[in-house]
Amino acid sequence: MLIRNSSAPEPATNQAESTRDADHSIAVASGPAPTSALRRIVIAGIAATATIGLVLSPSVTTSANAAAPTAASATVTAKATTGLKATASPKKTSRANAIVKLKLSKKRVVQSKRGAKLTVRVKARGKKASGTVRLFDGKRHLTTKRLVRGKASYRLPRSLKPGSHRLTAKFAPSRATVRSVRPSHASIRVRVISRSALIVTEAKKHVGIRYRSGGTTPSGFDCSGFTRYVYKKTGLKNLPASSSAQRFVGKRISRANAKPGDLIWSPGHVGIYLGGNKQIDAPRPGKTIQVRAIWQSNPTFIRV
Repeated sequence: MLIRNSSAPEPATNQAESTRDADHSIAVASGPAPTSALRRIVIAGIAATATIGLVLSPSVTTSANAAAPTAASATVTAKATTGLKATASPKKTSRANAIVKLKLSKKRVVQSKRGAKLTVRVKARGKKASGTVRLFDGKRHLTTKRLVRGKASYRLPRSLKPGSHRLTAKFAPSRATVRSVRPSHASIRVRVISRSALIVTEAKKHVGIRYRSGGTTPSGFDCSGFTRYVYKKTGLKNLPASSSAQRFVGKRISRANAKPGDLIWSPGHVGIYLGGNKQIDAPRPGKTIQVRAIWQSNPTFIRV
């Protein structure tokens, strides 16, 4: 009878069974083994993921690379813009107020005579300004003058109508000084008197002065001395001393065209026409200068 030794090694069959048991235990622990179909799905998914990664990676890289120059470009543009702003914003300077001064050679002028001289002077910051001045009579533009060393002059036209006139000079700075000097203006008044009004006004000042033979002053006048004084005082004409000589100094006109201030002459006598049927004269010894009706039958009217 054979007795088995328990310490002796087991046969190969037992070892194989043990190995299968171990593998079964491992399989149970890790779950059921995947089928071949499942393996194929898993492998296909891994492959697709890798492909997408390869496709997207260049695009992302390209976008990043494209964005980098854009950011750099934006930085350069910003720097350039900042530089331009600094250059295009020079320091502002305040504009000075121009001072315009007007001066007339005469503030009262006679119509149809040589007009008064208007002088314009312009300064800015104490210096003679450059530019132009436009001259106006009220709203009517008279002329435009260029300043020469801050000065311009103009002779008023003879066509100005009787009355008060507001003359205005409007200064405009030159292109070189337009950013440093403001435009400005100034006005002055001139009175234009008609020739007729001037003569009549002066003549009537002497009403009441007694007649004096050969007299030529307010202390006493004769007829020709009176007319001569009045015309000289108004600055219109220097008449000769005798009435006969005064007959030929001007232009003979009809009574219908005669105006106040014209001479009214008759043989041996001369006076000043006042309009209508009136005259002012130095009548004769014992009388005074007076306004009276025209008594001559056929007088001559003379415009000097």
